[in-house]
Amino acid sequence: MKKIAVGLVAVFGLVFLQPVHAEEKPTVVIIDTAIDSTRAEFKNKIVYEACFVENGTCANGRSVSEGLGSATLPVSQAYSKGFEHGTIMTLIALSVNPNMNIIFIRVAGTSRSGNMGLFSDVAITNALNWVILNKTKFNIVSVSSSVGNHSLNSGIDYCPIKPKHKTLVDNINKLILLGVPTIFAAGNGRDLSRVDFPACIPNAVAVGGTTEENTISPFFNAGPTVDFYALGYFDNLVTSPKKVIGTSASAVAFSAYWAKNYKGTYKTTYDYLKSIAKASIEVNSGLTTNSFVDILK
Repeated sequence: MKKIAVGLVAVFGLVFLQPVHAEEKPTVVIIDTAIDSTRAEFKNKIVYEACFVENGTCANGRSVSEGLGSATLPVSQAYSKGFEHGTIMTLIALSVNPNMNIIFIRVAGTSRSGNMGLFSDVAITNALNWVILNKTKFNIVSVSSSVGNHSLNSGIDYCPIKPKHKTLVDNINKLILLGVPTIFAAGNGRDLSRVDFPACIPNAVAVGGTTEENTISPFFNAGPTVDFYALGYFDNLVTSPKKVIGTSASAVAFSAYWAKNYKGTYKTTYDYLKSIAKASIEVNSGLTTNSFVDILK
């Protein structure tokens, strides 16, 4: 099993938090491609936006932007070339928990030709830096990022953590101390023993996917490093496409469910969700888990 906490005596350096102006509702941060913030479903739900890109530009023509509109793409661009992913994830999150606020952080830039710019864990690290600084200001209780790759090492310690990932790992640990999980999708590679990077990072919360029959999906990654399993099939919750399948959906849905059941600290919430989790099985392989959480309840 993965570690689920870090030592409280660990010294990570000073963290400068904004003055406390906590919102009444809990806030979930979604780190993704881009968003169409003009949708009626998002009215009074998206309280802030930010953008940190490595290639291409944000809405302001630069690589960094903050404030409402920073992560937004025009409707003519928001639903094509992969950019639609962020809007879909946000719709799924609000379908699970409408009683929360959303902060959307965009990590996919727009190239001069209108295509999506490449991004890596560097953009995710920068986004987590922002979350650490603004956790208190916005009452942030969970972070979801449905990204990953399956370029893994062999053997038991397969997670390809390198020295260059130190800040990413440190940020995940800092957020735990602030009560906030960093939730990543396990991936959709049909690997029933290993999850994607960065979900495999020990203190990240890796979320795998189940079918509509609440069995572990054979199409998704799974295994002992998955913290929780949640529904990965959503039908008629979004306008396009009509059906969404994948652990991206599982991760963002679980993040919203975490906010719905937040108990004040990371460990208390994690332990509570474990306590209500149920058994699930991947029928073909016989893989079993006691970590299935019914996020629709």
